[in-house]
Amino acid sequence: MNYSLKIPIGRFCYKDNAYLCMQNEKSMKNIVWILVVIAMIAGCSEARHPLLKEAADIVHQHPDSALALISRVDTVSLSEADKMEYRLLKIMTDYIVLHQADGDSLITTCVDYYDKHGDAWHRGRTYYYRGGIRRHLLDSTFDAIKDYKVAESIAEDADDELLKNMVYENLAFANYYCINPLLVLRYSQKFHESSMELNDSLMTLRSLHMCAAAYATMQQRDSAYLCILKSLDYIDLADSILRTDIYYNVAAMYLEKGDDDNARKYLDLCSNNGAKNVYKGHLEEARLLKAQGRYEEAIEEVRKCTNEKDPIVRINSMELLAELYELTGDKSESLEMRKQLKAYDDSVMTANHSLQIADWQQKFDEKRWEKRSQQRMMKMGAVVVIIIVLLLTIGIWWHRRRMNKLGFQLDENARRITENQAEIERLQQSGEASEQTIADLKKQIEDSRQRIANKLLTGTRQFVKLQRKEPVADMTAEERQCLIDYFAQLRPKRWQEWEHTYNLLTPAQYVFLILQDDLNYDDNTIAQILDVKPASLRTVKSRIKGRER
Repeated sequence: MNYSLKIPIGRFCYKDNAYLCMQNEKSMKNIVWILVVIAMIAGCSEARHPLLKEAADIVHQHPDSALALISRVDTVSLSEADKMEYRLLKIMTDYIVLHQADGDSLITTCVDYYDKHGDAWHRGRTYYYRGGIRRHLLDSTFDAIKDYKVAESIAEDADDELLKNMVYENLAFANYYCINPLLVLRYSQKFHESSMELNDSLMTLRSLHMCAAAYATMQQRDSAYLCILKSLDYIDLADSILRTDIYYNVAAMYLEKGDDDNARKYLDLCSNNGAKNVYKGHLEEARLLKAQGRYEEAIEEVRKCTNEKDPIVRINSMELLAELYELTGDKSESLEMRKQLKAYDDSVMTANHSLQIADWQQKFDEKRWEKRSQQRMMKMGAVVVIIIVLLLTIGIWWHRRRMNKLGFQLDENARRITENQAEIERLQQSGEASEQTIADLKKQIEDSRQRIANKLLTGTRQFVKLQRKEPVADMTAEERQCLIDYFAQLRPKRWQEWEHTYNLLTPAQYVFLILQDDLNYDDNTIAQILDVKPASLRTVKSRIKGRER
């Protein structure tokens, strides 16, 4: 089953606290600067010429009105950006409305400019329209597809549904005439999905028509029939050219089903519709005559379209003619026609660079998806790093908070002892307190001293372990803090030197300093006590070094 497509030439587009305060102040300054830059950018975007801005907003839906607007623009006083936008819009409207362009040099200057200075909207459309000019007006399909592919990547990255819709249709058509059926089907399906997303009935009709041809080329008849029948629901939206093509497809469908009456009905509708695709009319008429066994008449009919410029129609005509010759018993003519068909098919493939174009598109997509995968991996990696840093920060904060709390408890017990002693002296001097009150205060003093003693005792035990070079890998956070508190009492001068030299060391780092600077152990001994590899001590030393004030 074969269906050929015709492109209506008129349709090329659519519609610490001080430290923290300093950091906060710096952050606020940065935010202010960001807001200023955003405001400047916004101001620049609003500085566009009002007529150009209005024309850009309506160029796809109302190109005639856009052309009228830009014709009123005084180009003398335009900024560089507005001059380039004027040039782009003029090229677009000339192309859409007048179907003309002065080669691709002017649009190429737009491509070069917007590659450096443009947003996705402008970049995508410069590539798309250069592709259109190269394909429709310069007959350079390969170069056109290259531009369409760049426009496709821009449209998909920016989620520009309108541009995607335009690009998918033209990529489907371009690959259709290059005879790349797999790519035709791929882009026809994308075109249909995009048309549905836009809720554009006319584009839905065009996409169904294209999908029917794509499925037919791939011999997926059921899917082709479904698209053909659905297209009839939108037939009132079609112009005479598209309407005729749809009727031809419906006629072809009924011919394949053996329903000659309905086939004739739709062929007559083509004639009554003022069919302009006369070659396709001859082809379908010949198929109907073949189905009726009128082979000689069918041969005369199909001979009328063997010189058609459309390669698909011509190939289908030659195939049908070879079949008809064989049915009439003229084997030699059938064989000769098949030889001509093979030669013509090869010449079309060569002339259109079909295999080269298909291969280039595949490699383009592979590179694009590889780049996207790398970007996704980088984003995921960045997220993972952020999460790890956040967790580490929270962990360090929690650990330090706990250690500070333990140290605070020791200081708090000492403070309570001092306060309770002072209160006892005051009460005794004033004679206000009872013996029970004083006894209670002394009990609190004793409890506080006991808690301090317990902590210092725990710290002493841990320090003795270090002196004996016993492993302390199983030391708890509380025991480690008790060790540090004990050492601060034992070596107050050294402790003050460390406090002056380093900023916010962890308890584990203080333990290392005790082993290295106070007990003067070598790295192997320290590694044995801490149950770590000697090489890992370099990291500990480096981090302590990084904490120097």
